[in-house]
Amino acid sequence: MTIVGNIFLVIAGLIYLALSSMLFSRQPPPGGDYAVGYAWTLVLGNAAFTLCLTIVVAIIGSKGGFDWVAIPGAPRFMIVTGAYILIMLAYNFFAMKEGTGDLPPLARQVVAYLPGLLPLLLLSCAAILLNDDWRAAVPVAVYKWPLLLTAILGLLPLGLIMQHNARNAAAVAKDRADFISRTEQAHLDQIDSTDVQKAMVNILVFTDANHKAEVRERALERIRSRPDWQEELIRLLDTNGAPEVFTFLASNEVEDKTMFKNSVEAGIYVQARLIRQSIRNCRGTYDLYSGRFGWEVERVLRSVQKFQGMGVDYQPAIREMRAALDEPTSFEKPRLNCIPVLDKWLEKN
Repeated sequence: MTIVGNIFLVIAGLIYLALSSMLFSRQPPPGGDYAVGYAWTLVLGNAAFTLCLTIVVAIIGSKGGFDWVAIPGAPRFMIVTGAYILIMLAYNFFAMKEGTGDLPPLARQVVAYLPGLLPLLLLSCAAILLNDDWRAAVPVAVYKWPLLLTAILGLLPLGLIMQHNARNAAAVAKDRADFISRTEQAHLDQIDSTDVQKAMVNILVFTDANHKAEVRERALERIRSRPDWQEELIRLLDTNGAPEVFTFLASNEVEDKTMFKNSVEAGIYVQARLIRQSIRNCRGTYDLYSGRFGWEVERVLRSVQKFQGMGVDYQPAIREMRAALDEPTSFEKPRLNCIPVLDKWLEKN
């Protein structure tokens, strides 16, 4: 096994020599057309070096070359494995000459030498530990402390990677918060600029319970500022604006429910007609997908729940909406998720 280990050690040494001009260079990685070739040379070279050295370390372990680690058994294996991973993390991280921009200038000057020095240190220590005669002749401190310090050094790139990930996560969270804030402001601007006497239907969607309280309350305030807002809702239920009215009714109360009970039934038939038209206009599963019409069905059923027991039987209208979902298509039609929801409602009612 020692011979095999030395062969892989020599191969690792040759790889190191081939990469040495790049590893010892203190210049930043080249740009332009050379960047890709440079990067791939480093990546593949470092991968081959790491593989060879890993085989050597495994052979050293099988020969008892890590018996100088005081803790015996499985804990020793875990310690040696963890230390080796940290060492190789440090080498591969610094070899790419990226990600050290957050370090102080002096620290950056120091780590600039590490890509060239770490492999030399690892090869030397591996050669001593692999060959029994050398290991017996060399004091333990000669390889123990350099390896320990190198393993500790591996915590630096780990910390830099974690810091980078934390910074990215914070930036993503900030961008998301900014996007939500801009979206909410756009909604508020649209609500404020809408003439409720002419286009109240355009802001009914903002009264849904899924909107932020500020947006929803602003929309409700504008809608109710119109004296005949309930009459307008009733009128819209008999038009293509019925889905927007059901969005309003599903999440909000009206002052006089008796005004709405028959109009809600009429609105369901309108919704059924709109569903049929939408399915006829679909050309494939990209616009008729399994989740299609789920929003409309849910808002209708939530609205109906508020007006049940007032002398109007909504089941025929719901059956018509259910039948609309069976509208044939020229392509293979997906199973719509809202169909079982309607079937369950019809079974119970």
